[in-house]
Amino acid sequence: MTKETAQQIAELINRRNGLSAKYTSDKVLSDKDNYVVILDGNELVACAESKKVQWYQCEICHVSVNEKFKGQGKGPEILALAEDKAKKQGARIIQCTIRDDNRKSIRLFSANGYENVNRFYNAVTRNTVLVFQKRLYDSTDK
Repeated sequence: MTKETAQQIAELINRRNGLSAKYTSDKVLSDKDNYVVILDGNELVACAESKKVQWYQCEICHVSVNEKFKGQGKGPEILALAEDKAKKQGARIIQCTIRDDNRKSIRLFSANGYENVNRFYNAVTRNTVLVFQKRLYDSTDK
């Protein structure tokens, strides 16, 4: 990943997500192996972070689509790339958290087989957060 791409990822994540801590290109570069991206030449179209958190579980964070490419099916496309990455890492389930007022993300994840399995209140951000989860493998898969 180039410094330019990392900068675009940080800017897109900061723009599209209401985060309490801002991303920097250095942070993105330090975790570069966690990211999946779609590029149009050198321009960032979409990105997501897919990181292993347990031997059986990955977490998807900050699925973000460049406003210029909105409505072109890039959300489901980047989500599929993040899921493929998790599968290659051996994850059995994949999980994400979504603010309860983020209707677009709720629709995206729900339409792609994720179920809302829990909710909690984050006192730091003062947001109610939904936990969505998807099984990547059937229980009979080896």
